Amino acid sequence: MAKFSSIGTEMAIQDIGTVVAKRQTSAVDNNASGRMVREIIYVVCAVAGIAAFGFSFSDPFVVTLAGYTCAFALFALSINVILGGVGEVPLGQCLFFGIGSYGAAIGMGKAGLPFEVAVLIGLVLSVIWAAIIGTITLRLTGAYFSIVSWGLTGVAMVAANNLDDLTGGPLGLFGFPPIGIGPLELGDPQTYFLMTATILLASILFLVAVRRSPFGAAMESVRQNPHLARSVGVDVARIRLKAFMLSAPLAALAGALSVPYTQIVTPEVFSVANTVDGLLMVLLGGARLVIGPVIGAAMFTLIPQVLNLDPNVRILVFSSIIILIMMFAPGGLHQLSVALRERFGRKKDVDGVR
Repeated sequence: MAKFSSIGTEMAIQDIGTVVAKRQTSAVDNNASGRMVREIIYVVCAVAGIAAFGFSFSDPFVVTLAGYTCAFALFALSINVILGGVGEVPLGQCLFFGIGSYGAAIGMGKAGLPFEVAVLIGLVLSVIWAAIIGTITLRLTGAYFSIVSWGLTGVAMVAANNLDDLTGGPLGLFGFPPIGIGPLELGDPQTYFLMTATILLASILFLVAVRRSPFGAAMESVRQNPHLARSVGVDVARIRLKAFMLSAPLAALAGALSVPYTQIVTPEVFSVANTVDGLLMVLLGGARLVIGPVIGAAMFTLIPQVLNLDPNVRILVFSSIIILIMMFAPGGLHQLSVALRERFGRKKDVDGVR
C-alpha cells in the first residue's frame, strides 16, 4: 500500500512539474510575442515620425541639420559598438569616419564615380583597415588601446595634409558634382533627411539583432569579464576584432553621409575632436541602450542650435552635464529614466496598497 502511495506521490509531483514547465514556456512565449508587438509599434512610430518631420518642416536649414544629426548619430552608434559592446574607448574611431568621407569625395571628385559606388568602396576600405589595425592594436586594452588608436588618427591627418594630388592637401576636396543615390538628389534637404534617417533606423534595427545574437552575447561576456569569458571558451581576441570590424563601416558610412551636408572634406575629418563629440553623445544617451547614442546626438546637435549657443559655451554646458551624469548616473539618461520609472512605479504600488 505504501508503495502505491509513493508511486502516486511521484506521479503527482511529475504532473505538477509538467504544468509549471508549460506555464513557464507559455509565459516566455507571451513575453516574446508582447515584445515583438511593442517593437513593431516602435518601428511604425519611428517611420511615421521620420515621414512627418521630413514632409512637415519647410525650413531647409532645420531639415538639413536634422539629416546631418542622423549621420553623426550613426557615427556615435559605431563608437558604442566598441564602448558598449566590448568595453573599450575607441579614440581613433574618427579614422574610419575620415575614410568614409574621403572615399566618397575622392570617388566622386577624382574618379567620377556615382556617390553610392564611392560610398561602397569607402566601406570596403574601412573594413580592410579595421582588420589590419585591429589585429595590431586590439592586443592592447584600456588606456593603451585608446592612446595607440588616437596616435593612428594623427598619422592619417598628416598623410591627408601631404598627399595633395589625392586628398587636396590642407584645403581638402570640394566642388563635387550633384550628390545623389540613384534618382534621389541629396542636395534637397527633405531627401537628405529622409535618406539619412532611414539608414539610421535600419542600422539601429541591425544592431538590435546583433545584440540579441550569440555574437552579441559573446561581446557582452567580453565586456563584463574577458578573463571569465576566455575560461568558458570564448575567443576574446576574435570577438574584439569582429566588433572592431563591425564598427568601422558604420563610422565610414556616417562620414560619407556627412559630405552632402558639409560639401567639403578636409584633413580635419581625422581629428579626434569628432570622436570626442561622438563619445559625449554615447555617454549622454547611455551606452547600454542601443538608441542611447541617437538620443545623445539629437541633444548634442539640436539643442545648441535651438538655444543659439556659442561653440565655447556649448562645450562648457555639455562638459558640465557629462561630469554630473558620470557622477550620479554613469549609464547616462537611460539610467536616469529607468531609476525614475522604478521609483515612481514603487511609489504607485505603495499608494495602491494603502
